[in-house]
Amino acid sequence: MTLPDRMSSTTTQNDKLDRIAVIDALRGFSLIGIIVAHCANQYLAGPTPPSAGTLNLFSPLDFALNETAGYLAFGKFFTIFSFLFGLSFAIQMDNSSKQNRPFVGRTIWRLVILFTIGFIHSLFYSGDILRIYAVLGLVLVAMRNLNNRWLLILGLLLVFNAPLIVGRVQSQFAPPPTPSQIEAGKAQGSGFVTMAEAQFRIKQTGTLAEVVQMNASGGLVGTLMFQLFTGRLFITLGLFLLGLWAGRKRIFVDTPNHQRLFRQLLAASGLLALVSTGLVVLNGGLSFGPPTPGWGGVIGATAFDVHQATLSAFYVAGVTLLFWQTRAALLWSLVAVGRKGLTTYLTDTALGVMVFLGYGLGQLGHLGLAASIGLGLAFFALQIPFSNWWLAHYHYGPVEWLWRSLTYGRAQAGRKMSAGRVAPA
Repeated sequence: MTLPDRMSSTTTQNDKLDRIAVIDALRGFSLIGIIVAHCANQYLAGPTPPSAGTLNLFSPLDFALNETAGYLAFGKFFTIFSFLFGLSFAIQMDNSSKQNRPFVGRTIWRLVILFTIGFIHSLFYSGDILRIYAVLGLVLVAMRNLNNRWLLILGLLLVFNAPLIVGRVQSQFAPPPTPSQIEAGKAQGSGFVTMAEAQFRIKQTGTLAEVVQMNASGGLVGTLMFQLFTGRLFITLGLFLLGLWAGRKRIFVDTPNHQRLFRQLLAASGLLALVSTGLVVLNGGLSFGPPTPGWGGVIGATAFDVHQATLSAFYVAGVTLLFWQTRAALLWSLVAVGRKGLTTYLTDTALGVMVFLGYGLGQLGHLGLAASIGLGLAFFALQIPFSNWWLAHYHYGPVEWLWRSLTYGRAQAGRKMSAGRVAPA
């Protein structure tokens, strides 16, 4: 069906199509940013040790892109991806209720399968997020009956990293560290550098067996601890709750009221993103090292959290309005990529580890940032026509089909029936 044909459908059909299509377009949009961030980091998914220097900054263009992407891309698109996970949860819960199907048991089993997929993924790439989604998905199941007001309040508090803000403020009133605490901190820092050096060496030059062994020994606990101490665990749960709230409110159904809501969100989030970004710049700019001491560090870190959340919201509002109001062909082309989002995410990883890690082409630390991002964007561009072709012939992406089949305990319909063909009895 061509784009004009889609646009000439009935109003009822369009409402249903837009509700689904704009969500898939947003997911496809978020996946562009995710592959950019991963390729920029060269699928290292860990700290850059001192021996690696600037890793992939070899030219003025590399440095300029690193600064630009740091403010405009890094961290923003996983925010959108996580929000959409909560939104999909709401849609699934609503569909189960309408069809009088069991929800809790099946959803928990679905999350177990997702965790298994994520665990396998994590053996090859230590930056896997699917295990975290599966674990936090269980929390979302437990919180599914919260009323909308509490979902919104808790979601916003967590998205703006309130637990860490409290900790930052409290730290300003803590007594200065004792000499023994200072020495312990130095020892801990030295151990961290040693670990980072060892992991970098394995990722850069190690065999597949060495990488798998390293990632398996790191385990979920290490990932959860990193997520906890950086506040990302709170932020992701908050995004799940906001997605659940948005799904309940059906705000992605194209109506005049919802268009007005997104215009207001666009203006408010844009203003907050501008102010918070200015505060980040005034307090030393982007920094991924130890926090700046004193109140300046508190302000800078908190401003960064606000910057991440509000710029992500600005992107969501802008893409949604553009999709509804213009039916832009570029955004429509992302719908298929978004519909098979899990397959796309895992396929991007397959490219990344084979290009950058030692058991592949070993380009970690050797390819410049601009070339790395360009490679990722080129690969993603190839996935757009492939995804559209695939979903013209199949109901689901390959991994989505596997996930769905395991969830229901039987093979789901795969290939679409061609015109004139009759499905077997």
